[in-house]
Amino acid sequence: MRRFALAAALLAAAAAPRARAGEGVYLTIDAGYGLFSKDDFRNKIAPQVGAANATLLATQMSDGAAFGLHLGYNIAGHVGFEGSLSVLPRDVFKETRGALGIGGLDVRWFPLQGWVRPGRVFDVSLIAGIGYAILGGGGVTDASGNKVANSSRGFDGTAVNVGGTVELYPAKWVSLGVTPRMTYFDPLRYFTDFDKRDQGGQIPLTGHTGGSLFTILASVTFHFAPQPD
Repeated sequence: MRRFALAAALLAAAAAPRARAGEGVYLTIDAGYGLFSKDDFRNKIAPQVGAANATLLATQMSDGAAFGLHLGYNIAGHVGFEGSLSVLPRDVFKETRGALGIGGLDVRWFPLQGWVRPGRVFDVSLIAGIGYAILGGGGVTDASGNKVANSSRGFDGTAVNVGGTVELYPAKWVSLGVTPRMTYFDPLRYFTDFDKRDQGGQIPLTGHTGGSLFTILASVTFHFAPQPD
């Protein structure tokens, strides 16, 4: 009898209507993989910094793990405004460790709001944002695995991103999503010495010198005190 009651309770919970979150604060944690357009970037900056310097920078634009944190507010289920921080670390446990960091502001638009029933357990959002990007670190290694002296390069400047998220809601307070995103860079400075970048270790860049980064991220979002749509 107890087993029957427990099974009935679980079935009732699974069958209970679940609605996506409406207005309210949300916090997203995501992780995935990032791919740089290194060749394009290197070719664009080489005329200003030299081929060797451009190659050193491209070497430090390592494809790999990407992580993000986003805090935002959804207005009536239609539009969300969020502050975002993304990091792509490399060589975390080596002397050559470094990272790309991007901080900025994003806007999300939820095009299904008003068109698909409010009680849906899925949602789609489109993202656009702008921010500041900085890349740098300890340098690179040679064929023998030794750190190359005076090889710590980097850049900083503006970053613009566009993308979209598809989400499923196991409960109104939490959603699971997948986000493909493109980020376009417009560097203002090339660092000839990342650690001394503000003490003369830089070369100003002019014109359109940007490259791009593609990321695919899996996310979990927590919705705090969500209000009905």
